[in-house]
Amino acid sequence: MIYICYGITKSASTFLYQLTEEVFRAAGRPIARLAPPFTRPGALENYFNVIDDELLARIDQDTGGADIVLKTHGPPQGRVAELIASGNVLASASIRDPREIALSMIDHGARARRWRSTPFSEFVTLTDTLNALDIQLPFFEAWAAIDRVAVIFYNEICYDTATVIANIADQLKVEVESDQVMARFQDKRLIGQFSKGKALRYTELNDDEQAIFLKRYEAIYAAWSFDTDKARSVAAEQASQALRPAGEIMQHLTYLRRRYLMWRQGRDVLRQPRRRS
Repeated sequence: MIYICYGITKSASTFLYQLTEEVFRAAGRPIARLAPPFTRPGALENYFNVIDDELLARIDQDTGGADIVLKTHGPPQGRVAELIASGNVLASASIRDPREIALSMIDHGARARRWRSTPFSEFVTLTDTLNALDIQLPFFEAWAAIDRVAVIFYNEICYDTATVIANIADQLKVEVESDQVMARFQDKRLIGQFSKGKALRYTELNDDEQAIFLKRYEAIYAAWSFDTDKARSVAAEQASQALRPAGEIMQHLTYLRRRYLMWRQGRDVLRQPRRRS
């Protein structure tokens, strides 16, 4: 079974990808890990900029039809929507309040410029993020419009993780212990791309700044409700805390921890995929 995790940038999409893989494992279903030429050497995820039905067919052939989780930030292309709607491929789509995505992009941009890295370095101000959001939000809408795609919100992934795990298990038609899956991530340093972890972060913006997003993405806010009771509860608990975004060194340490965990579990990310005989 192929499971596609689409996520808009900065929507906890990496964590959702990790959770999805762990649900497969907890259900006793080993997952395939792709190697070059499908992914770059040392990749921690089966990530693709774009996923279409031809790519899915090649992956299915090369893995011998094994269970596999794919990740993308791009739109569905080719017959992907048809395959998902028919139940031949499973998928989720993660989304976050655009105001918070913008703030997270700016954090990443500051980190990138400190370390003279190119990706995200262009994001300095809120205005800088608008073009990227203009491009990516229609991608999310395209995924969300597909029948059987599970739309999962950032606030659910981060603050109601057990429910997200149960929902993924329902998609797979398996039973797992949510606590068993969550135990893998008790150390937040194993969560890919974890940065600040602040609930309802959009409250950092003043009214005029928020109005830019509420007006520009009015249709998104009308269609989807981002705040949750659990996020509000966490935000109240965090009110007296000074949370800082993770730096580049922490991100590299997280990468190394995840690589070590894969090695310890006996899953070499550089292993060539199995092929049908």
